[in-house]
Amino acid sequence: MSHFESNVEQLSLRAPELATLVREAVPIPFELGTARSGAVSARAAGVYLHSRYDPRGEAHKAVKDALAQGADMLVCLGMGLGYQVREALDTGTVVLAIEADASWLRSCLEALPLESILADPRLALLFCADGNGILSALHELNPRAIAVMENPALVHSFPLQVADFRAAISRYQEKDRINANTLKRFGKLWVRNIAQNAGLLGNFGGISKLEGIFAGKPAIVLAAGPSLDDILPQLPELQKKFVLVCVDTSLRSVTRAGVKPDFVVVVDPQYWNARHLDRCSMDSSIIISEAAVWPSVFRLEARAAFLCSSIYPLGSYLEEKSGIVMGRLGAGGSVATTAWDFARVLGCSPIYMAGLDLSFPGGKTHARASLFEQRSLAIGNRLAPASLAGFEAMRGGHPYLCDANDGTRVVSDKRLSLYAWWFTRTTVRYQNTKTVNLSRSGLKIDGMPYAEAAALLESASIRDDLDLILCGICRAQAKTEESLPMGGVITRLCKELASIEKLAVSTIKIAGRAKKLSGPALSKSLEQLDESDAQVSGSAARDVVGFLFPELGELLGERAKTLEESLQKTVDVYERIRSSASWHREILENSGRV
Repeated sequence: MSHFESNVEQLSLRAPELATLVREAVPIPFELGTARSGAVSARAAGVYLHSRYDPRGEAHKAVKDALAQGADMLVCLGMGLGYQVREALDTGTVVLAIEADASWLRSCLEALPLESILADPRLALLFCADGNGILSALHELNPRAIAVMENPALVHSFPLQVADFRAAISRYQEKDRINANTLKRFGKLWVRNIAQNAGLLGNFGGISKLEGIFAGKPAIVLAAGPSLDDILPQLPELQKKFVLVCVDTSLRSVTRAGVKPDFVVVVDPQYWNARHLDRCSMDSSIIISEAAVWPSVFRLEARAAFLCSSIYPLGSYLEEKSGIVMGRLGAGGSVATTAWDFARVLGCSPIYMAGLDLSFPGGKTHARASLFEQRSLAIGNRLAPASLAGFEAMRGGHPYLCDANDGTRVVSDKRLSLYAWWFTRTTVRYQNTKTVNLSRSGLKIDGMPYAEAAALLESASIRDDLDLILCGICRAQAKTEESLPMGGVITRLCKELASIEKLAVSTIKIAGRAKKLSGPALSKSLEQLDESDAQVSGSAARDVVGFLFPELGELLGERAKTLEESLQKTVDVYERIRSSASWHREILENSGRV
């Protein structure tokens, strides 16, 4: 059996459709040859796929350098003859190999036996001609940080496709950059909120109890974009015909229209987000929230409250160790994404999105009655009018023109486009949940067709059925004692954090002394440092301590050139570990739950 037949047989086990494409493709002429090291190399269109001197050795060095800044995934634009892929897999790293052309991939599979890497579950092989699918693949693989390597011959032969690949990867990395900046700004706030709310976690049901209860019932998700104002006059009538899921930022607008939504989704931990609920009646609404929100949210007089699983390590730890099962909701960076996913969990279909503009139609940022708009009006003056706030909001997010649902052009920005990408990717994943956008002048979102809100008025009334189900939900909600006293869980965590503190102090001393040692004494100290790493990695509080850390590349900086530099980096890292463990422990102890 030839290399190609053996390789494609293995490929068919992982990706049968791709294997069929490769079998039917006409190979691109490769010039195979032997490098000076004796390994096989190749050229395509006069450009080498790999080193002509030592493909294996240089692949080893290149992969090591690419992963040195803490990446846990290698993205290869072109697998080539598999040298870089094999090196990365040997280190335990997940690899996403992206190919632009079936004929090119066939030629690669004809050159060398690659069955072992094609069979490795850590390799994800993606075939796409224009960048579509890369964002979805990266989201599914969910790397902490990625490194990218480009095959020079592929770049030369398919420059347009590679440009699309780079753009898609950059878009994914932009999300990570935004998340990292958000963490720097608000990370400690989230931890403080969870510590304050910890004792309440056992008092509320999880959204897992609500899964599928409105199966097949239509829903309207009420976001806070400017176009929400257009649907408000029709909302009292629409309430009879749809489950209403309202985001916190739109609640003021909705209640002023005389409507009390069925659910209000509140997941943003910031203080000003809690202020969106001020003086809003929620006695007929059910709050959907999570452990990190501003503590005042849980003091509101609502019909009931259910929690989703926390996306933050401290919340996850408390949920896991107490035995409470909440249920996860998608987090695309906007409360509207979480509200949509909650409607999906309820089983609602179709889901209509109102006020989901993801743009600035008419230069507006939010619905008129929202806190953002009202606050701008309240503080505006002759020299700094209310319109200035909207202008600064548009200017601050790297604005650009894009297509709107009505065929015109509208201003959006990079941050809002990330939310649009989340909806595009997620609606493809849940194709059975039909989603329709009611915003005429909002950003056109792939996979979310536009419809006129007036057409919804023809729907049948189902409010009696909805109210019956809602009453059952509220009766069944268990406001019982915690399944495990939360104070005991927090006490256990504080002990774990104190243990990490003590370990970090000891490790810092070992690394400091090791700078002056040599021979067997140095070897013993290095073994002790390895043991410290293993203990931290194995700690149940590891993710809690590491939550506020910067990316590893930022933390470590350039690769150490000497042993002394390496030991100093160890000291720096363990000082961060000690500081984080101490800070978390003090916050928890001062929360009054221990």
